[in-house]
Amino acid sequence: MARHAREQALRMIVDSEEEFSFSSEDDDEVDDEGLHFEEGFDPAQDTFSDENVAPSRAPHTGAAHKRRSVFNAVENLNECENDQIPVAKRAKILSWKAETDVDMNPKPLRFLPAREPGPQLSLAESHSPLSLFKLFFSESAVSNLCHNTNAQAARALAKGRKYSWTDVSVDEMYRYIGLVFYMATVKMSSIADYWRQDSLFSLPLPATVMSRDRYRTISWNLHMSHPDADKEHDKKRGTAEHDQLFRIKPLMDTIRLACKTFYHPRRNLAVKERLVACRANVGMTRFMNAKPTKLGFKFFVLADSSNEYTVDLAVYTGKNSFPTGHGISYITL
Repeated sequence: MARHAREQALRMIVDSEEEFSFSSEDDDEVDDEGLHFEEGFDPAQDTFSDENVAPSRAPHTGAAHKRRSVFNAVENLNECENDQIPVAKRAKILSWKAETDVDMNPKPLRFLPAREPGPQLSLAESHSPLSLFKLFFSESAVSNLCHNTNAQAARALAKGRKYSWTDVSVDEMYRYIGLVFYMATVKMSSIADYWRQDSLFSLPLPATVMSRDRYRTISWNLHMSHPDADKEHDKKRGTAEHDQLFRIKPLMDTIRLACKTFYHPRRNLAVKERLVACRANVGMTRFMNAKPTKLGFKFFVLADSSNEYTVDLAVYTGKNSFPTGHGISYITL
């Protein structure tokens, strides 16, 4: 029924437009008639009043009638379309405003932080760079890192690896991590160059922290998860229960918790993408031509817009083969 009325209204509009072809001589009369026609239209009542039409324009009442028919046809067409629209949407579509109407802005949500925004540290205590670093790399987390690294070294020696090994301690692991940060700041062509002493550009610091061979053996066996747990988890490869981040989860979860514990973000937050350089060509690394660093891990971070502090982070592991119900770009922070 609505479709038939729509087609009839469209046909009437087309027929009426064909009859409205006036010569240039009648333009003035048509304009005058248009004025009387507009005066006869009452927006408040949305109807036409014949009383307001000038009697002197009687010869053109047929054209005026045609115009009223066109407007009625348009109204009928709109009614047909509105029949297909829910009442709530129809009211929203027809709620026009004039230029003089004041815009009503939505009421902003109140910012009610659970804690005072900013660092969550006691101002009465003194903080050294090492004590601040240990907030994110706690001694318990580093102790667990030492335990898993020693277990991996014992497993490697049992398989026949030929190198000298002494279990790494918490203090030595902190020194190893310090060297990693130092090498990230001071760039050399190779690991051996940090211990080279026969060059004008020799670096005296690394040799005072630990020997080159000790640094290498710790790097070969560094493990954040236990090797036995890795072996069991590898059996789940190819299933929805397999987690590509399983080997780094123990330390990564500790750092994420510390980021949220010792700092409360301010009101404005931003989700950003970051790329950490990595030479390992594993499944989680991404190759990007537009980046200065071609190969690396891609992170999504939730950052405080005022100072770029990382409130939370997530590693992008590629397209998930198992649907999550949230789409490809879904990631949990």
